[in-house]
Amino acid sequence: MERFKLDKIKYEIDFNDIDFKEEDSIAEYYETYKQIKKSLSIDKEGYNLYLIDDFSKEKLKNIIKFIKKEFKNVDLQDICYVIKEDIKNPVPIVLSRGKGNIFEEILEDIKDEYWSLASEFYNSSKNNKKEQLLQEIDDMKSDLLSKIIETSKEKGFNIKLAKSGIVFEPLKENEEPMTEKEFELLSKEKREEILVNISILKKEAEFLLETLNNKEEELLESIKNIFKEHLKENMKDTKIYYNKLLNEEVQAIQYLNYVCKNIEEDLVENYSEDYDFDEENTAEIIYKYGANIILDNKDTEDMPCIYEEDPNLENLLGNIEYESKNGSYVTDINMIKAGSMVKANGGCLILRANKLLSNAACYYHFKKAIMTGKVDMNYSKGYLEVLALSGMKPEPVEIKEKVILIGDFQTYDILYNYDEDFRKIFKIRGEYDPIVNINKRTKSSLIRNIDNICKVNNLKPVKEGGIFEIAKALSRKAEDRRRFYFKLEELERILVMANNRALEENKDFIDGEEVISEFYREDTLENKIIEEFRDGKIYINLKGNAIGEINGLTVLDAGYLSFGKPVKITCNCYNGSGNIIDVQKDSHLSGKIHSKAINILKGYINEVFGKYSGLPVDFHISFEQVYGEIDGDSASVAEVISIISALSKIGIKRNIAVTGSINQKGEVQPIGGVNEKIEGFFNICKNLGDVKGKGVVIPYSNRDNLVLNREVEKEVEKGDFNIYLMKTVEDAIEILMCNQKTSPKDVFQEAFRELKKYELLGNNRKPYKD
Repeated sequence: MERFKLDKIKYEIDFNDIDFKEEDSIAEYYETYKQIKKSLSIDKEGYNLYLIDDFSKEKLKNIIKFIKKEFKNVDLQDICYVIKEDIKNPVPIVLSRGKGNIFEEILEDIKDEYWSLASEFYNSSKNNKKEQLLQEIDDMKSDLLSKIIETSKEKGFNIKLAKSGIVFEPLKENEEPMTEKEFELLSKEKREEILVNISILKKEAEFLLETLNNKEEELLESIKNIFKEHLKENMKDTKIYYNKLLNEEVQAIQYLNYVCKNIEEDLVENYSEDYDFDEENTAEIIYKYGANIILDNKDTEDMPCIYEEDPNLENLLGNIEYESKNGSYVTDINMIKAGSMVKANGGCLILRANKLLSNAACYYHFKKAIMTGKVDMNYSKGYLEVLALSGMKPEPVEIKEKVILIGDFQTYDILYNYDEDFRKIFKIRGEYDPIVNINKRTKSSLIRNIDNICKVNNLKPVKEGGIFEIAKALSRKAEDRRRFYFKLEELERILVMANNRALEENKDFIDGEEVISEFYREDTLENKIIEEFRDGKIYINLKGNAIGEINGLTVLDAGYLSFGKPVKITCNCYNGSGNIIDVQKDSHLSGKIHSKAINILKGYINEVFGKYSGLPVDFHISFEQVYGEIDGDSASVAEVISIISALSKIGIKRNIAVTGSINQKGEVQPIGGVNEKIEGFFNICKNLGDVKGKGVVIPYSNRDNLVLNREVEKEVEKGDFNIYLMKTVEDAIEILMCNQKTSPKDVFQEAFRELKKYELLGNNRKPYKD
């Protein structure tokens, strides 16, 4: 048995070789960061990342920190909405980072300058050419009016200006206007003569007015040309200035040129020499143009990394706001607000899968935006838009960004297999694995994170003993002495609880004892079970040998607590046909894995004992005092040893418990929960007497999974409590059923002798007669 003993089980770790590198300060995400970097570095559509992970604010903060650190000096853009032909249909333009505000200021200056130039042209007399033409128009009007008055007087008429035009009034001999009554008293011939003269005067006046209008239009066209030249000449320096200031900003320069051209054309077209009449139209022509910066990156130095906590349609895509004015809802270009997908342009958008998928419309429009590279804010008509007199329909905004979608594996599996678009969008999958190898980088990371958590949470400093026990606790969580379970939430929980214990004990620091007392604290349920063993309510025998009876090891795992518990496994055998009757299975208390394990046992037993002729015995196996469902295959070794014991009539040592899985060839396979199982048996032994001479048998392949508490380590080092390693069923037989004079071969020989008895019994059995 000595050759199977494991002597050195004490957990050891050396922090003297650590290398403090800041970039390695987050060990748990080292591999995940590679996938993030890969996704952000591939400049092609569809290479977004689905990150299989559970979400936490701390992880999010670290991801954003990593992205901003790795991706600096990226080419970012500002995005503005501007008014062109249709005020209800704004269009987006793209500028280099920080140029959006400059562009907006230039546009406002241009509009103000056009207003000043127009006002000056209308109201100032500095332009001699314009003034001469205006004077010429006035003179023509005066000459025309004088000529009409003179001709009218010669024919005995007075003229009167009305809205309908010129009215001719016949005069009496005293040159007073003739009334209608006086006109009616005239003879028919006289009335007809007056009407003929009026008709002649009207035709002459119409001819003169038409001549005047033609000339006035000709002169007005000349004034418009002067106005046009006035605007162009005075705006020349401004145009040179903004072209220089916005060098290489093609869309911005094109838009400003468009605005200038249209304002000049419309102002000239609208000109009528009457400022009061033209003022309102002039303001509308100039000030209808506007810009709204929906994405301003002037203060952004690193890659934008936006996390959207609530990815509803408005937050994700953006929206158009409305305000109440005079009993109706109105909007304008300045009320267009960008969503996260626009804010993340040129960078990275982080979303949680469960929140995105909670609204089918959000997921649909999200996919549409990513696949088309455009964000369309016209995703639906809200009730305000329905009530509004004038809605807006902005053109879609082009985007180029990467998306990190954080979710679980089940969600990824469903989307990948049932959503064709998803496969096109998320071509990279990253999976967070909290189990990391212990090396210089991860040890350095552990110490850095301990220090950081203590600072952030205002915890007491951690001494070397505390760091050691924290490392040990994380290795235990990983179930591997060569690795850490590196999860910041778990590390923070351990530190906060240990700090609380240090406060209770009025200590100035956190040492190993505080960590141990919190991490290895026994639960009420565990204590209750130990009490039932102590009171003899749960049966267990730790002395001597017993045929067909073995102490197996189980783990009670409720998620929030986990501890080991020994269980008595018994086997009876009797004449039969090679069946293994599992009491748990027949009682519907066996899980699928355990049922499979029983079938594997059948394969092994028949391979060893009934290869050619079959077995003449049946085996009846039971987990005693177990009333819940049994699942898993870690009791396979215990079950097969109890079967061999029942068959060979050789007893099993009850001071040694066993755990392990087997295959059909008798090879022992690793199991889970090995630390809890060992400590569970250790605690029962301690509470029922002492641990001296007691022990457990575990699979050889579980040797690196041992991270035991200090008390167990001490007893093993003393040699009072033993841990044995097995590779095969034969090893287990030697440890549990043999002494210095016997071997597994002897056990098998005894089993075969017993089988012959059953065979003889079967051959001599008389047929049953009713």
